[in-house]
Amino acid sequence: HITNIAVHPEYRGIGAGDMLVEALMEISKLESATSMTLEVRISNIPAQNLYKKHGFIEEGIRKGYYEDTKEDAIVMWNRNI
Repeated sequence: HITNIAVHPEYRGIGAGDMLVEALMEISKLESATSMTLEVRISNIPAQNLYKKHGFIEEGIRKGYYEDTKEDAIVMWNRNI
């Protein structure tokens, strides 16, 4: 269980997020995982696009998920890692 991943603003747009997601998926495969799930802020379109690029699809909403803003989260799954 990983609670958070992030890329420092100075390093966004150069593929660091891609490398993080790919590495997490590879490690999960090595541990015999077959699927992954995550939550992402509804307002975080760049992150949603990154996850979609790696095969994640939207499967639900968690209302008021983020305590700091009560913002909803999109639940995304990749069931074929």
